[in-house]
Amino acid sequence: MLVKDLLEPGYVKVQPTDKISDAWRAMRDVRVTGAVVVTEEGAIVGFITDGDLINTCMPSETDITIYDEIMDKLDLPPAFIRNIRSMRVEDAMQSAESVITIGQDEPALKAVALMFQHKLRRIPVLDGNTLVGTISRGQILTDLLVDRALQSV
Repeated sequence: MLVKDLLEPGYVKVQPTDKISDAWRAMRDVRVTGAVVVTEEGAIVGFITDGDLINTCMPSETDITIYDEIMDKLDLPPAFIRNIRSMRVEDAMQSAESVITIGQDEPALKAVALMFQHKLRRIPVLDGNTLVGTISRGQILTDLLVDRALQSV
C-alpha cells in the first residue's frame, strides 16, 4: 500500500502570518491536530501542531512572576491573553528544516517508520514539490483496524 492510498480526508494549510487563533480554528474545524505552513506560492515553510500552540501560549514555570499570578487567580492575566491572540503562526511553528515530508508514491510502511522515528502524528505528503495532503497515525490505524476489518467480513 502506498502513502497516497492513505491520505487524510482533510488537511489544513495556514500561512506564517496567520494568527495562531485562526490556525487553531481551522485545525479544529477539520478535526486535525496539525497544519502545514505554506507561503502564498505554496512552498512549505513549516508545520504547526496543537502541541506547538500549547508550548507557545503557555507561560513557562521559569517566569515566576506571571506563574505566581496565574496560580493565585487560577486564570491567565488579560495582558497575556491579548498577547497570545496577537501571535502569528510563525511565532509557534516548526521551521521547514525540521519538517519531515514523504512522497505520495512511497510505501505506507515508510511513513509509519518516519512517524515512529521522529515521534510524529502526521506527515505532509508531496507529489514532487507539491503538497497533496497529509498522512496520520490515525488514518493508518483506521485503514489497518477498521477499513480492512470491514473488507474481510
